[in-house]
Amino acid sequence: MGRPAVTGRLALLRSRPDFGRYWWGQALSHLGTRTGDVTLPLMVLALTGSLWAAGLVSTVRLVVLNVARLPAGALADRWSRRTVMVVVDLVKAVVWAVPAVLLLAGGARLWMLVAVGVVDGLVSAVYNPAAAAALRRLVDDDDLTDAVALNEARTYAAGLAGPIVGGALWAVAPWLPFVLDALTFLGCAVLTVRIRTALGGGATGPGEGLLAGIRTGVWFVTGHPFLRTMTLWAALLNFATAGAFFGIVPLLQSAGTSTTAIGAATAAVSAGALLGALVAPRLAADRPYRVLLGAGLGAVLLTAAIAVRPTVGVTVGALALLSAVGPVLVVLLTARMYRVVPDEVMGRAQSAMLLVGSLLYPFGSLMVGAVWQAAGPATAYALITVALAGCALLSLARPIRAELARAPAVPVPA
Repeated sequence: MGRPAVTGRLALLRSRPDFGRYWWGQALSHLGTRTGDVTLPLMVLALTGSLWAAGLVSTVRLVVLNVARLPAGALADRWSRRTVMVVVDLVKAVVWAVPAVLLLAGGARLWMLVAVGVVDGLVSAVYNPAAAAALRRLVDDDDLTDAVALNEARTYAAGLAGPIVGGALWAVAPWLPFVLDALTFLGCAVLTVRIRTALGGGATGPGEGLLAGIRTGVWFVTGHPFLRTMTLWAALLNFATAGAFFGIVPLLQSAGTSTTAIGAATAAVSAGALLGALVAPRLAADRPYRVLLGAGLGAVLLTAAIAVRPTVGVTVGALALLSAVGPVLVVLLTARMYRVVPDEVMGRAQSAMLLVGSLLYPFGSLMVGAVWQAAGPATAYALITVALAGCALLSLARPIRAELARAPAVPVPA
C-alpha cells in the first residue's frame, strides 16, 4: 500500500531539506504575524479605550501594504531574495519588540503603535513577493502543487494558532506575545540563512528604473490571457468570500449564541480551510479543470443554501465546507501560475496580481453588513451567491480552460 497523500506531502519537507527550512521559517513568520494581528489592537484598546483607534492601526497597515505592492514587487525582483527575506525578518524582529519595550517602560503612545503598523506594512510588501518567488527554486516542477498546498495549510494553521497563542500570552503578561513575535522573526531569519539553494532575484538590469520595473510586471500580467483572467477571478472570489465569512458572527449573535460557541464555530470554519489545503493536490492531480468547475459550482450551492435557509446549523455547516473549497481553487490556480510566470518577473507579476485581487476584499464585508441591515441575511447571501456565480462563469473563459487543459510547461523568459 502507498502512503496516504497528506503523509506523502509532509515527506516533501524531509526529502527537500532546503524547502523544509523555508517552510518552517515561513511558519514561524506567519505565527508571529497572526499573533500581532490580535495583540497590537488589544494594546491600542488598552491604551486608548477606543475601538476606532484599535481598528485604525490594522487599517493603516493594510493600506500601506497595498499601496506599496507594485514598487515593492519591482524591488523584490531587483534585489537578492535571500537578502530581502533575512533583512526584513530582522527589521520585523526589532519592530515587534518595540511594543514589549513600551509596555515594560510604560511610555506607549498611539502614534508609536501606528508607526509599528506602517513599518510592518512597508517591509512586508517587499518580503511577500520575494518569499513567494523563492518557492519555485526549492522544489521540482512535479512537486509544485504539493508545495503550494503545504504553504496554504501552513497559513491556515498559523491563522488558527496565532490568535489563541497571542490571547493566552496577553492574559499572562501583555508584553509576552510581542517578545514571541520578535523571536519568531529571528527564527525565520536564521532558517533562511541556512538555505543552501540559490533563491534568485537580482535579475533586472541596473539601468532599469523603478517605474519601468513596475510597468514590466503590470504589462506581463495584463498581456497574458490566463493571468489576466485569473486575477479578475481572484478579485471576485475574495470579495465574495470576505462577505460570506463576515456574516457568521452577526448571524450567531442574532441567534443568542454564546461567545464560546461563536469561537468554536469560527474555529470549525478555519479547520475546514486547513483540510481543503491538504486534500487539494489529490483532487487536482489528473483533471484540474473539472475540479475547478466542480469546486466553483459547489461554492455557489453552499452560499445559495444559506440564502434559502439562513439558520445557525446551515450557515456554520455551509461555511465550513466553503472554507474547504476555497483552498482547492487557490492551490490549483496558484500552482499553475508558478509554471506560467518566468522567474525574473515573479515578484512584479505576483505583486500586480495581489494588488488587483485584493482591491475588492474590504468591500465584501461592507456590502454584507449594509445589505444585511437593510434586507436581512437571506438577501445578503443571495448577493454573495451571485458573485460566486460570476467566478464560476469566469472559470468557463477560454484562457483558464485552455491553460488547465494542457500539460504544464516551462515558462518562457519575459
